[in-house]
Amino acid sequence: MISLSQIKKIKKNITGQILFDENLSKYSWFNLGGPAKVVFKPKNINELSFFLKNLKNSKKIKTLGAGSNTLIRDSGFNGIIIKLGKSFSHLSLFDQNTIIAGASALDRNVSKFALENSLTGFEFLSCIPGSIGGGIIMNSGCYGDDISKILYSVEVID
Repeated sequence: MISLSQIKKIKKNITGQILFDENLSKYSWFNLGGPAKVVFKPKNINELSFFLKNLKNSKKIKTLGAGSNTLIRDSGFNGIIIKLGKSFSHLSLFDQNTIIAGASALDRNVSKFALENSLTGFEFLSCIPGSIGGGIIMNSGCYGDDISKILYSVEVID
């Protein structure tokens, strides 16, 4: 059960956006979908952690990526949607052969970053719409390659 009063208390302690009855069609490439009871757009990992720690007994939480492979019912979602933004799309090198990519980094941007850093094996990502987080969940791939062949490690929050 989602307590709106509980979420309103959380909202006072964060700078990220918390939106109520937000139309999810704005977040889908197909422009489909009704409202979510709550949409949370955290500014950073600390806010995301704070938000999740302060939600009690809420099981209706979903994360929405780029919305490129998502169909949302016209009736919407009676729960919380977490929408990760630019602060979760960082790209950097861990070492000369390993990329660190945030969950909301677009697949094509990861491919481009790999090219700029002379790394191979990421070329297939250039034509896959969506984000790395979604790609990992679905093991996205094409042309005989997929995420499982290039994934070394995942860091998660629950």
